Amino acid sequence: MIPSENELLEFISKKELVNLSMIAKFFNVKNATASDLVKDLVSKKLVEVKQIGGSKIVVLKKRSLNAKSSG
Repeated sequence: MIPSENELLEFISKKELVNLSMIAKFFNVKNATASDLVKDLVSKKLVEVKQIGGSKIVVLKKRSLNAKSSG
């Protein structure tokens, strides 16, 4: 099941560290699909991706937390 934008943001907000593999595994999608979903959120400036070692960590931007809780 491909998650909605809100489902994905909620998943990211509940975890301390989230990488693309965790997103793919949790939502039962391929890594490439998880990457595309995250790229969409990055383009909307809701999250940012940080390269830490061999992992790409997805981090919520502070504004997206406020926007999510108001909706």
